[in-house]
Amino acid sequence: MIKLPRCAVIDPEDQKKLDAIKVDLRPKSWYGKRKPVINFKSQVLIQGRVIQQERCAWCTLPLGAEGRRTIHRDHIAPSSLYPQWTFVAKNLVISCEYCNGLSVKSDIDTIKELKDTYDDCEFHIVHPYDDEIELHIQFDNDRDQLPVVIKGISPKGLWTVKSMKLDDVGLTRERAKEVFYEQRGRLRLSAQEEDLIERALGAMNVA
Repeated sequence: MIKLPRCAVIDPEDQKKLDAIKVDLRPKSWYGKRKPVINFKSQVLIQGRVIQQERCAWCTLPLGAEGRRTIHRDHIAPSSLYPQWTFVAKNLVISCEYCNGLSVKSDIDTIKELKDTYDDCEFHIVHPYDDEIELHIQFDNDRDQLPVVIKGISPKGLWTVKSMKLDDVGLTRERAKEVFYEQRGRLRLSAQEEDLIERALGAMNVA
């Protein structure tokens, strides 16, 4: 996971209009064409990509063209369950299609104790903005400190890793490949070794 320093900053006038939408209508309004909605979604995406450096908040893998992963705006507390937080910027992160997909996060209930205000809610999930990630989730680093194998080290971290499937074999494999490509320059491999690894990585893509 990625510790995020801030959420997107929304124009106060747009936020005021969004807050005026009836709570039960907010999830449907998310897909509408109102200008404040379009502006909100645009700023969440534009600012989120910069804040997160084009990486998924959950699995940490690259997004967009470089990562070949579709970019999603992901409600931390699902709007289907908590429509009141639909247009709360702090309730949104940028994620990949896998982490936000039906087989992983989807409409999973991430709130442990609901309060009247968002900041007072207690979450099951490790919150990218509010929690110190390293207190809950760490990479099981080897001697080179390579961020590949993820593990939960607190009840909240264990819940997040299990529920978000962050230790999925496929994600672990993708992180391993990314680390290799980032580190290969200092490994000084022979041409034969490079060719062997390239073929192995190609086979992993097909598997």
